[in-house]
Amino acid sequence: MKATTLLLAIFGLQSLSAQVLLSDRLQATSDSLTTVLTEPAAPTEPTRYERDRDFVLSGQILDEETGFPVAYATIGVNELGIGTVSNMDGNWQLQLPAAAAHATLNIRYLGYTSKAVEINQLPDSSKLKLHQAGFEIGQVVVMPDSSLFAFLRQAYEAIPNNYPIEPTRAQGFYRETQRVNDSLFLYFNEAVLNVYKNTYRNNKNFGQIEIEKSRKNVFPNIDSINDVRFYGGPHFPNDLDIVFSRWDFIKPSQFRDWKFEVVGLYSDSLSEVYTISFKNKKAPNSNFQGRMYIDKNSLAYLGFDMRRAGPATMGQTATPSAASYISGNTSIKIGYNKLDGKYHLNYINYKTNGINTSSKNWVFKDIEYVTTNIETKSVFPIPYNKQFDYTDILSIEAANYDQSYWKDYNILQESQLLSEQTQLLYQQEEAIAQLARTYNQELTQEEKLLRFMKRFTFDGGISYHPMRMDGGLHQISYNNSPVAEKDLASGNFALATTDGLHFELNKHWQLFTRLSAVLYGMDQVQWDLGINYRHPVFPSGRWVFLDLGLAGYTASSKIKLATMNNSAGLRIDGKEMDSKTLQVSAGQSDLGAKALLGLSVRMGKQYEIFVEGNYALPFIKNKSYVQFKEKEGFFLTRKSAKADWDDPNLNVLVDGNRRIEPSFVVEPWYLRLGIRSGF
Repeated sequence: MKATTLLLAIFGLQSLSAQVLLSDRLQATSDSLTTVLTEPAAPTEPTRYERDRDFVLSGQILDEETGFPVAYATIGVNELGIGTVSNMDGNWQLQLPAAAAHATLNIRYLGYTSKAVEINQLPDSSKLKLHQAGFEIGQVVVMPDSSLFAFLRQAYEAIPNNYPIEPTRAQGFYRETQRVNDSLFLYFNEAVLNVYKNTYRNNKNFGQIEIEKSRKNVFPNIDSINDVRFYGGPHFPNDLDIVFSRWDFIKPSQFRDWKFEVVGLYSDSLSEVYTISFKNKKAPNSNFQGRMYIDKNSLAYLGFDMRRAGPATMGQTATPSAASYISGNTSIKIGYNKLDGKYHLNYINYKTNGINTSSKNWVFKDIEYVTTNIETKSVFPIPYNKQFDYTDILSIEAANYDQSYWKDYNILQESQLLSEQTQLLYQQEEAIAQLARTYNQELTQEEKLLRFMKRFTFDGGISYHPMRMDGGLHQISYNNSPVAEKDLASGNFALATTDGLHFELNKHWQLFTRLSAVLYGMDQVQWDLGINYRHPVFPSGRWVFLDLGLAGYTASSKIKLATMNNSAGLRIDGKEMDSKTLQVSAGQSDLGAKALLGLSVRMGKQYEIFVEGNYALPFIKNKSYVQFKEKEGFFLTRKSAKADWDDPNLNVLVDGNRRIEPSFVVEPWYLRLGIRSGF
């Protein structure tokens, strides 16, 4: 009622009765389109509905005993791989091809007896009732932990038998909403997703997501409340697919950390199903706990129902002041459906809440996903430039609201509350104009900054720099100065830290800059500025990129040779050295271009490891020298001078042999290993 009052005030509707009348009219229209499917009273031939072209089925799923709606019941034509689930009000809709006219509609919900109905016996709209399946207590054996662990281990090991081991690609419908109470929505985002899974065979599975089409809506005059952004939601069909992602509580190696109990066994028309509860032993509240449903015969995981409490619901509000969101309760429901003998993810219902610390308001976030179509033949990975990244935010990328947007797709029906709020908004031209003015078609400053910052990635690593330092007794003098003498060991490598910053121009091209400082082996500072091209190498697995780059660079490298007595006052290149002691070093200065070749592996949502090789071409400048630098005095005013190796006044002996070529050379190539991460 508060939501209705707010919207009436915004759009100037005449009175609350107008909204009530609209709601009644909508309900009457819905009732007039609804036909109750019942068994015929007499043994007469049931009405058959022949359909020779594409058609739409819709209806509502109800509990047979209570008459209450059944949310997230699976409705589908299994032989065609087309399906959906019922929404919060039990309503559903399917767009079907003419080939489905003589197929079977399968309805299933965990804990209820499944139902199969011939489609040619269904009107365009119908109410279908499911019967709750009670636990068969007499068939349940209280298992000791060892027996239960053995059963769960068998279920885990049976995953390759029950789930696809070849690549699959599904199309699904995704919706995320945010509310400030039970009835007032702040915004919603919707998208048709293409979901790629490479295999369920092992625990190194990789998924990809593509946004085929999407829309968004922020309701007028309340979008300013929405300043908490949620990442990664469109990746839920892979991340929250517990079997695909191998969550801890189903992995035998983690069983010792979890407590399992058999809740019961129930039968439906398709199979017998074990219900098993799970809870973490050490930290039950900070981990998900709930129930899993396992088919008794095939040992397939049919679904999961779990929850977790957050700091906001446990009184833990002492969080860092920088935190913009304190999480509360989270609940997840996940179901699987069978197609051609294999189980596939069918739906996800994710609900969470928390406190927006900037507005001091509770926000309620719901994410819903339903698989509407599955492809198992001739499946190809999603091209890299079309993949939705973990750092992308759907609410920024999606298109603006359009009422006829999903006319060609199977979707999850809107709940009645969301539908009513949307209808109240869009039934008047002035409301549409208000929306266009209020909603940020132009991004807010925060969104612009976020979009800009997410283009940056930072890297840090260790570099191996090969060099050549000829060992032996070094004797250095300049223009009859006292001789600096030291016996030096040979050297051939140096280790450096190299830190970089990348800016993404698009999926393939990046600008980058790097600064390197050698830690051991020599003194060197190097700076690069260039451009990098990324190409994905293994499109169906973990993201592995081939990196090709070209950069301009400058480098200054030195190694200490000896200490020289300067009592006579050395004068080099017009500079007179005042310090009584001079540090003599061999050095090399480079300026030119650098090519790089590397491999990067995405290890997590926001970080990757990389290895790369670099080859420098100092075609602008490549100079080797001997440097004389004062050791005493203020460090900013100490003078230094350089002499080329072929300077006739410079005399360098190594083991008694005069050197006119550098005894210290930095090789043009080096190797680098590190970690790269972003926002």
